[in-house]
Amino acid sequence: MKKLTTILFLFLGSLSIFGQDFKSIVTAIEKGDMETIEPMLEELVDYCFNDDQDLLETSEFVTKLKSAIETIKPKSSEIIHDADSKSDAKYVVAKLIGESGDSYRMFVYTEGDKIIEIRINKE
Repeated sequence: MKKLTTILFLFLGSLSIFGQDFKSIVTAIEKGDMETIEPMLEELVDYCFNDDQDLLETSEFVTKLKSAIETIKPKSSEIIHDADSKSDAKYVVAKLIGESGDSYRMFVYTEGDKIIEIRINKE
């Protein structure tokens, strides 16, 4: 019985971890913390920043995302919506406010425990 309780606790705990990860993902992007983001990335990630869109390998994706964040200079972020499907796909929509006051809509799409797409567009 003790093993069953432990397994159930670990399983339920793992379900809630990813919801918390969305907050950490959005915060890491806001802060330009690529060390937190990089291990979460799939080998190929769909990148979009305004009109620049491409399917990139992890290292190139990190470089481009870092450049986009340096352009925006986020001063705050806010999660607007997050959801998951019956499969293991999940996404979050967040708002980034740049140092200049410009607002950006960010979309992060995951499958399993890997980020497969990040889109950031100026509103």
